[in-house]
Amino acid sequence: MEIFRAGTLKLNSCDAKLDSVMAAATQGVKIALVGAAGLILAAILGAILQPSWWRSDSPTAAKTLSIAGTVVEQRTNRGIGQANISIVGRPEVYVTEDNGNFHIELQSALPKDGVLRIHVVKDGYAPYDGTTTQTETLIVQLRRQ
Repeated sequence: MEIFRAGTLKLNSCDAKLDSVMAAATQGVKIALVGAAGLILAAILGAILQPSWWRSDSPTAAKTLSIAGTVVEQRTNRGIGQANISIVGRPEVYVTEDNGNFHIELQSALPKDGVLRIHVVKDGYAPYDGTTTQTETLIVQLRRQ
């Protein structure tokens, strides 16, 4: 009977140690779960408050500036085709349609204030140099030389 009691004492001692280890492990799991939930919540709040990584209309996204209108002869108001339009400081050159209409879309290296300086030339006409902002109704009048 003494052997059985000694074995029971040893078994009870092992059970107590196992219970304390399990309690510590359970406490660690609880702490890990709370930390993971906090991390997920922080990521969700960050996505809502700083949407630049998932929404294209963020401030770092490329902006587009559109300028459209007609190049006309000053006296008759008739469209002038094949006139060259350039934006000062940019390498591109645009050409008006036969009726004088043009449409320009710029996407990179835009001025912060949105004001662009344009230069329009056509053989037989005085050059035009002026400024504009985004518009769909720009009328550029050229005077015959």
